[in-house]
Amino acid sequence: MRASLLAIGAAACVLSSGCKDDEPPRAPPPPPIVAKADACAGGGGKSSDPSSAAFFPRVTGRFCLDPNGVEKTFGEGASLPLDGICDMFDGECEIYKGFNVRRVVEARYVDGGGTTASIEVHLSKFAGTEGAYAMFTKRVVGDGDPADEATPRPLDAGGAAALGLGNAYLWRGLYLAEITYSDESAAEAVLKVASDKALPPLVKEMGEKLPGEVTLPSAADRLPKENRLPLGIRYALKDILGVDGVGGGAFGYYRDGEKRYRVLALVREDADQAKDTLASFAKQPGATREKGIEGGIVRVMHKEGEAAPTEWLLARANKMVIGVGDESRVLRAGMTAEEHAKVSLTREEKLKRLKTTLGGT
Repeated sequence: MRASLLAIGAAACVLSSGCKDDEPPRAPPPPPIVAKADACAGGGGKSSDPSSAAFFPRVTGRFCLDPNGVEKTFGEGASLPLDGICDMFDGECEIYKGFNVRRVVEARYVDGGGTTASIEVHLSKFAGTEGAYAMFTKRVVGDGDPADEATPRPLDAGGAAALGLGNAYLWRGLYLAEITYSDESAAEAVLKVASDKALPPLVKEMGEKLPGEVTLPSAADRLPKENRLPLGIRYALKDILGVDGVGGGAFGYYRDGEKRYRVLALVREDADQAKDTLASFAKQPGATREKGIEGGIVRVMHKEGEAAPTEWLLARANKMVIGVGDESRVLRAGMTAEEHAKVSLTREEKLKRLKTTLGGT
């Protein structure tokens, strides 16, 4: 009887509007912020951060720094602690910290034409050029394939720059700028056209204003350019090919007809360090030492997660270690030898490219 009464009461509670535990109706989302039509009439806002003000143009196209906004600064010499970037970067702050980020500035541009469109810029400063460039390549390439159509396109600005769908990335020296175009009222096709028009001029101007080297870190700069895919570089700060203690280096992504492959470059302080690095690869399970190049070749089979294993041939020239390996993105478990040979280099082809790259160093 008690159970029946409880059931009846629960049903009455659902049908009535007076239950104490009922959640109030959700408020509709706030309307998009529309900039005033004359927002840029005074030449745009002014940055109050002395460390980065010179890097942000006040006006770019029809956009200008928000006259009513104040940039946010995090980290060294900033008003907010570095941990504040955790909310801004959607929980990825540990990645930035792993690349030794030191300071981040957030700025906003509004549309002087009085629309809902805006441009947000996150400018990060890192402890070293390698960290800044590594974060750039993570954003542009990440764990993806530079051959995919969705990969950002190269831009001519600063040291390295890329334009994606509604966003752009810029690296120079110690700095990485991540720039996002948004307009809640625009469809995706319209957003793409608008961002493709608005972002490149801002990226180019910031690239000219930022200080620092435009030459890639030495390992990335030593990768051969022939057959390399646009923006086809991924820079890692440590544990290349999953080997503890070998330090950082650069991967290049390549395509020659139907065949895909990667080239790995590591630069050490001197020849002895390079010998030690090659020896570390030779100690990996299943690794073998082979002849074919002065100083010897190390053959390593590498496997990442569920991906098919890839074969790498590595050798040394002076203080550099170079490797040529398979592209895991085109391999799958159970491929026949003929299918594998169609998309990958043979051992002889790897050896030829290895010798060519070593000779070019």
